[in-house]
This record gives sequence, C-alpha cells and structure tokens, in this order.
Amino acid sequence: MIKFIAADLDGTLLNSAHELPEGFFELVERMHRMGVVFAAASGRQYYGVERLFEPVRDKMMFIAENGGIAFENGECVYSLPMADEGVLEMIKCARELYDDGVRVLLSGEKSAYVTDSDPDFSESCNIYCARLKVLHRLEDFAQNDHIIKVALFDKNAEQLTYPAMKRFSDRYNVILSNTQWVDIVGKDVNKGNAVKKLMDKLGAGFEEAMVFGDYLNDLEMMGCCRYSFAMENAHPVLKESAGFIAPSNDDNGVVREILRLIPELSEEPVRI
Repeated sequence: MIKFIAADLDGTLLNSAHELPEGFFELVERMHRMGVVFAAASGRQYYGVERLFEPVRDKMMFIAENGGIAFENGECVYSLPMADEGVLEMIKCARELYDDGVRVLLSGEKSAYVTDSDPDFSESCNIYCARLKVLHRLEDFAQNDHIIKVALFDKNAEQLTYPAMKRFSDRYNVILSNTQWVDIVGKDVNKGNAVKKLMDKLGAGFEEAMVFGDYLNDLEMMGCCRYSFAMENAHPVLKESAGFIAPSNDDNGVVREILRLIPELSEEPVRI
C-alpha cells in the first residue's frame, strides 16, 4: 500500500504552462481520505508553492528550496539554513559573472531577496517567489533572515554558472535545477534527504512510497523508494537513475502513474 507520494513541480507535475493537472485538488482530497500523504517537492520558495495548492494545503506536505525547508499544516517541520559567511562568499563569486548575465536570488526562511530587476530575471523570480524583497545590497540579508538557498539565474546555466560555482561543492550542494538556474544549499540538503525525513515521520517504508522528478535537483529522490519515476521529458541522467519512466508533464504523467499504482483512487473519475 502506498502511503507517501512526493512530486517535483516544474517539468513534472506542472505542465509547460506551469498549470496543475485538471482535477488535481480533488485527487489530493481523495488521497487524504485514503491515508495517502502527498508532498510537493520543489526548488521553489515555500510561500509560492503553498499558494499554488491553497485549496488543499492543510491536506498535504511541502518540501521547498530543494529540501532546505519543509512544512505541514503551515508549521515548519525543519529548516536547514546556510552559514552567513558562506552566503557572502557566493555573492562575491557571482558578482564576477555579472557581465555574463548571471543574477543572484537569496532564499531565506522569511522571504527571498534580490537587487537586480532585469526583465527575464524578474519574470522568473516572480514565478517562483511569492515573497520577494529588493535590497540595496544583498549583504544586508544578514540583518533580517537566515538564508536557505543561493540561487543563480543564467540563460546558459549548465555551461557557465554551474561549472563556475562547483568550486563550492566541497562544502555545499551545488545543483543544476533547470536550464536557467543553479541552486546552492547545505552539503546534506537535497530532496532525497527531505523525502526520507518525511517518510520516517509517516512510517512509510521503501515499498510504500512514490517519487516523481524531471531534473538533476530530483536525483537523490530516485533512490528513496521502489517507485521512483523520471518524466519522459526528464534530463537523461535522471532517467538512468529512476526505477520507471512516466509520461511527460504535458501528458499528465504523475496523475496517470498514481492512478495506475493506486487503482482505488479511480473509483471517482479524475480527468486526465
């Protein structure tokens, strides 16, 4: 019996228009009644993810900032902030790439922080962050918040920013989250460890969980349980690590596989 399901959002549960599958809230309600816990597992800020799932937010869990923080019923389950000196070092390093188009977003427990307002950067920040403040200097974050994630925006992330920031990989987890974002979090922070924490909390074993992802920040989740799915549109490395391949995010792959493995949920129709 499946007790726990965790799904990444962008490129996984959400379609290319960043929309949830039709009828998904009803499916979460049905899972909740059956005792199956659903968790959104995202690199996004918690406050934006919670808003996306507002009608059912009290019936699910949230893993945010690539595993750096988790919530249930509006309460923080755990938070893993970074040391201020490390964040300051990363800001300094990222500034060296400013002329190449690299921009910095700091994600804290209370809010996210930026200094720049380039159109493409701002648009992406507004998609991922419900709470966003503009600082005169990024270094001023230390007066207000604890930073969980340093996120770097770059249209050429895999070729430029990711290799440049790998210098921090001996102390931090440097993650290629998608084609335009590199995320840096604590060394032991990843979605896989977050999923394991929640599985332990719920008493869900290896055979009793499902996970879904599409990019390299989902890699550690693939080893958490038997039913690990990479989407058809996933990064090739993730596909190699997953136990199964689900239909693409534009073909409602997450919903289709949930209904296939938990047929009891199909007693009431869900539109796919």
